[in-house]
Amino acid sequence: MEHALIVCSGIGINSKNLYNFQNKIVAEVPQLKRLIINSQRAGIKHFHIVSDDTSSPIIRSIEKDKRITSTVEWLKVGQIPDIKSKRALIVESNIIITSNSLEKFFSEIKSETDKTFVLTDDSPDYLVSSDTEKENVTNHFNIGGKAIGVFAALSSEIPQIIKSLKLDEWLDNQIDNDNVRAINIKDGYWFRLSDSKESVKEAEKIIFSNVGKTATGWIARNINGRMSLPLSKNLIKTPLTPNMVSVLINLIGVLCGPFYALGYPIIGALCMQTATVLDRCDGEVARIKLMETKNGQWVDTVSDQFTVLSFLIGVPLGYYLQTKSTVPIILGSYNIFVFIFFLVWSFYFLIKYTDSGSLVAYFQVDKHVNKDELTFFRKAIALLRPLGRRNIYSMAFLIMAITGSYKLILGFTTLGLTFFLIHQLEDIIRIKNLSKQKALSGDEEVIYE
Repeated sequence: MEHALIVCSGIGINSKNLYNFQNKIVAEVPQLKRLIINSQRAGIKHFHIVSDDTSSPIIRSIEKDKRITSTVEWLKVGQIPDIKSKRALIVESNIIITSNSLEKFFSEIKSETDKTFVLTDDSPDYLVSSDTEKENVTNHFNIGGKAIGVFAALSSEIPQIIKSLKLDEWLDNQIDNDNVRAINIKDGYWFRLSDSKESVKEAEKIIFSNVGKTATGWIARNINGRMSLPLSKNLIKTPLTPNMVSVLINLIGVLCGPFYALGYPIIGALCMQTATVLDRCDGEVARIKLMETKNGQWVDTVSDQFTVLSFLIGVPLGYYLQTKSTVPIILGSYNIFVFIFFLVWSFYFLIKYTDSGSLVAYFQVDKHVNKDELTFFRKAIALLRPLGRRNIYSMAFLIMAITGSYKLILGFTTLGLTFFLIHQLEDIIRIKNLSKQKALSGDEEVIYE
């Protein structure tokens, strides 16, 4: 489905005037722009927006927004768009919904039928309920709960919708003619705005709470996220971009190395831990303001490594200045070599075999390792791998720093990097073998999606 009609005029299915929402700001993003960007991410390439106000400042804002690459056509009330495709997405202007929910909605639409598909919630008081076995709508309630206000209708239905601009009556008519099929939202979240300020606050609460659910690991979700999200809520009100936030946070992290070197390991560990906790802020700001990009992933990934490199230099240097032993210099040099090797290979892998700039995507390599061929070492690494997450080892180093033991910190760092070095060498061998097999079979497809 490539076409969408966003209705910013007339009456919605909950009898609300839809004109009041196209300029409403939710989490520092205009509601209409949020709808367009999320729908675009779900695959919509052409937007038709019917509105009473086609001179609104939001028009210029949408035209200038580089994130919006789809075509956007503004329609005056009564103006019928020329839509070539069979079916189009119909969305009320007061609906907040994720691109993930829309994608799943599209995937369940049966193209061979001429029915209107209605996206529904699973709450007990929604506007449309259905016979799940036959997918037929069986009830329509005029008050109380809600169908979401998102439909996939035949393009031939659009003139009728635009002429009346009463989606409640149009839906009634579709149901009376047994022309509706319900699809449950299942995943993601949605919210219908009302005219009240409390409605916007409630929508923001839902957006903020769901942003926190993207974290990997218990510590990131339940500890770091509780500290980073309040800051992110304030950062979205500033002109700072997510990339700027990434750099500023890791400037704090980079300070860990000098403090370790100068003999203040606790302060150094606190700098790294602070940066680790706040490292979620750039992603949270990006997701809240719909500013996620692949370049942003790379900025975050690269800036994170400066903190780690500072740590790898500072710890052995501080150890050496205390003991004058050559051991920390040798181990420190080894650790830096392994770390650089890790970065070179990981970045090469991300560029060649994935469409991501996040090191989390590196472990896509596991999808191409036969479970029956797993070595004992690789099984052990799979169990230990979560310890390589920054939110875990950063906290562990803070505990070690309190003991004042440079020896313990350096030893664990060396041991961990050695495990990952062996892990990566095995990955390289396996990937090279897979590449050779692809070449011999004449299959030139990319190994990883």
